[in-house]
Amino acid sequence: MKNLHTLICFFFLSLQDGNTVGALTVFAGVEGGSVTVKCSFPSSGTRRFFCKGECEEKNVLIQTTGERRSEGRYQIRYKDEDISVTITQLTKSDSGLYMCGLGRSLSSASYKQVEVVVVDARLPENSAAIKRNPLLTRTGRSLTVKCYFNDRGTRKVFCKEQCEQEKDILVQTDVNSAQRGRYSIRYLRGTHGGSLYVTIAQLTESDTGWYTCGLNSSYLGFQIIVSKGLETRGNSAKMEIAFHENQPPESIYQNLHPPTWDQNQIYSTI
Repeated sequence: MKNLHTLICFFFLSLQDGNTVGALTVFAGVEGGSVTVKCSFPSSGTRRFFCKGECEEKNVLIQTTGERRSEGRYQIRYKDEDISVTITQLTKSDSGLYMCGLGRSLSSASYKQVEVVVVDARLPENSAAIKRNPLLTRTGRSLTVKCYFNDRGTRKVFCKEQCEQEKDILVQTDVNSAQRGRYSIRYLRGTHGGSLYVTIAQLTESDTGWYTCGLNSSYLGFQIIVSKGLETRGNSAKMEIAFHENQPPESIYQNLHPPTWDQNQIYSTI
C-alpha cells in the first residue's frame, strides 16, 4: 500500500499546464490565484489582442503594440511570435473561451482560441506529507476540483465517500464528459497524463463529506465542508486537501478521522 500524500495548494500559484481538446488548449487556474495563457503564431504582427469571447472592440481585455503591457488584472507579453497573457485574482466568472489576436487590426488579425477553467482546488499525483484539512465553502456555490493523473484512462468516476458501491457513484463515464443532476465530469487529455474536472453545482449543507475522483484504478480523495456562513481563521489564501494515490479509498477515511483535525488550520475558499 502506498503512503498517503497531501496537496498544499496556495491560491497565488498559477496552473500553467494546458490540456488540448482538438485544436483548443485549456488552461486551469485556482480561484483567487492567477493563470497564464499562451498562444503561438506562425508569423509576426504589429498589434497583439486578448479578448473574452469573439474579438470585437467591446470584448478586448488588453492590447498592445509593444512587447509588454499591464492593465487591471491582465498582463500581456509578446516574444518570438508568442503571446502570453496572465490573468490575476481569478474568479469563477473568468471561466470561458478567449481569443488571442495578432495583426494590424481586429478585422485583419490572425486568431487562436483558448479556454480558461477556474477551479477551487487541484489534486496532483506528486505530493508528500499528511495533512487533515478540509476545503470549506458555502451553500449556493458551485465547486470544481481538478484531479491530475499521470496515466491516461477510459473509466472516469466521481463518488461521494468510497467508490466501492453503486450507491457511492455520483457520475461515471467512458467518454470525455458526463453530467448527472448537479454532478459533472470533464476529462482533458494532456501530453503525458490527463486531468479530470469534477463539479458539484448548487451546493447544500448535505454535500459536506468525502469525495473521490478516479481514473481507471487510480483515485484521489478530498473533503469539503459546506456551510450557510463560515468564520475562518488563519490565512484565507491557503488551503490544504488530503488525498491518496493508487490505493483503496477506504484507507484515507480511516486515517484522516475528523476528531484529529487542528481546527486552527482550516482555510476557506469563500
